[in-house]
Amino acid sequence: MESKDILQRYFEAQTSPNEEQLLAEELAQSKSISPEERAAEAMMAYAAQQREGRVAVRLHNGKQGARRWQMALAAACVVAIAVGAWMNRPKPYCYVNGRPIYSIDEARRYAEGMFNDLAMANIKQVNSLEELFTLE
Repeated sequence: MESKDILQRYFEAQTSPNEEQLLAEELAQSKSISPEERAAEAMMAYAAQQREGRVAVRLHNGKQGARRWQMALAAACVVAIAVGAWMNRPKPYCYVNGRPIYSIDEARRYAEGMFNDLAMANIKQVNSLEELFTLE
């Protein structure tokens, strides 16, 4: 068969453009093709794309969309953890001089200290014993 001879010469790069055109037409009309004919058909399709100046180049495998979803999910988890930590932080009981106080016992100590300071400020300073005691 002549197409087998043309196919062999095509793989050896010894065919003319007319023979390649004839081989391409025969492969297009053929219903069942062998692996060699399938390879030749793929090579011809690639050569046609090269002549037209367009080549289908796939730089990434099909997992790029999945990777984006994974990155988005990881970012959402980080945000959820940060929001949860912020919402569950301990609430201050009060503020003393701009410093948060988280326990009631510490707040009581500060309050007692402030009241003691106020009480000491209201007591008159006594310079001598005569002012303390009145002699009658």
